Amino acid sequence: MDKFFYLLTDGMKNLWRHKLTTFTAVFTLFLALFFVGLLATAGTNTHKILQYLRTKYKIEVFFKQDVSNDEAIGYIYRIKQIKGVRTATIIEKEDAIRIFKDQFGENIIDILGYNPLPVSAVVNINRTSRDRLSVEPIINEIKAINQVDEVRYQGSLINKIERTYTRIIDQFPFLAGIIIFFTVLVIYNTMKLSVYGRRELITSLQLIGATRTFVKMPFIFEGIFIGILSVSLVFPALIGSINGINYLLMNFTSWGIKLIFDPTVLIWLFVLVISITFVGSYRAVSNFLK
Repeated sequence: MDKFFYLLTDGMKNLWRHKLTTFTAVFTLFLALFFVGLLATAGTNTHKILQYLRTKYKIEVFFKQDVSNDEAIGYIYRIKQIKGVRTATIIEKEDAIRIFKDQFGENIIDILGYNPLPVSAVVNINRTSRDRLSVEPIINEIKAINQVDEVRYQGSLINKIERTYTRIIDQFPFLAGIIIFFTVLVIYNTMKLSVYGRRELITSLQLIGATRTFVKMPFIFEGIFIGILSVSLVFPALIGSINGINYLLMNFTSWGIKLIFDPTVLIWLFVLVISITFVGSYRAVSNFLK
């Protein structure tokens, strides 16, 4: 136990002995973990933004002129049974007259003497799926109904939104992997400098019979301490950033979106930083002791 505390204390002393190197490593590791944490949080909340955008998807269905309100209700019931449809709301002929007057300021019956506007419906699709949403099958099933005259929807916009969402989600692991790789390199080089600065002491320890494990442990502890310092700064920075973003969203947008912070991200970051610093430190010391 005394040996363990000695190695632990020596690792902490190394931080103070190499203050500039320690600061550089802590700051670099802080930035890397902060970006990984932001990516993880973005991955958790990106679906909320997609859900908001999906509420703007609108499919307009126009029935043939001779379809009555009662008949349209039956067709709308069939539309509601289509997989992917969340709601379908009828716009009766009388409602169409009112909407026309609201938009153009004229009563179409006064102009034409009759109501040429057909019964229509506004169809909203399910927005909770995390998979890419394809609207085309829904459109095809609606068009297959005999009494449907026309279907209007923002096909290109929907496809762009869905493609962009898929690409963003697919890139998250790749970006996180790059950041983690460079973080390991930073820790590796930091420990390499620390080992090089104490090369004479290491050689002396080896000459008097110190084991490789005994020589390695202070540097491994030093790397782990750097990781702990970094992650202790990341936690409040992440929480503060999320709160700041939420403040901007609530006060300067009408989206009604509030980002959530998953506490498990903190656990994963802690495990990640311990793993990174252990691997980087161990490799740096092992290469020197070959």
